[in-house]
Amino acid sequence: MIRSLLLEFCQWCNNSWFGHAIRDSRWLFPFVEIFHLIGLGILGGAVLILNLRLMRLAFKNDSTPELAAEVGPWMLGSLVVMFVSGFLLFSTEAVKMYGNWGFQLKMLFLLLALIYTFTIHRWVTRGDDGHRFGAGLRVAVALVSLLLWSGVGLGGRALGYITTSVGSVSMLLR
Repeated sequence: MIRSLLLEFCQWCNNSWFGHAIRDSRWLFPFVEIFHLIGLGILGGAVLILNLRLMRLAFKNDSTPELAAEVGPWMLGSLVVMFVSGFLLFSTEAVKMYGNWGFQLKMLFLLLALIYTFTIHRWVTRGDDGHRFGAGLRVAVALVSLLLWSGVGLGGRALGYITTSVGSVSMLLR
């Protein structure tokens, strides 16, 4: 049932006017992808800055909660840009992405990274006044964050090397 609904959603995306417009244009796909990559760079930088501070490897003169408050809007803004641009890019090959294990891996890591970032990671970075959490916990939280977000990026990078034919997707549903 869920797989069928997901495939229907992917077919709707594929057949949407914006999916067709981006897919059929010479310049729209690269234009949208530029924004996706800019968002990725900003998000990656913010995640790296905050986790380096959490591990006490950089930005030692800044408190972790203050730094988290400063990079928070950049993280949220870049996530919005990446969700919008990512959805538009997805709509150009949604049915192919449905059966692509690289895409599935990226979405799994994205879900886990978002949940982790807005729960455990936020709790530690916003509450780390220098004395509340031990070094082991801070390093572990930062490393898990870096691994999850790296998984999102690696899954996205894998999309360029993993091909799925539309015909093979219909075989998955049987």
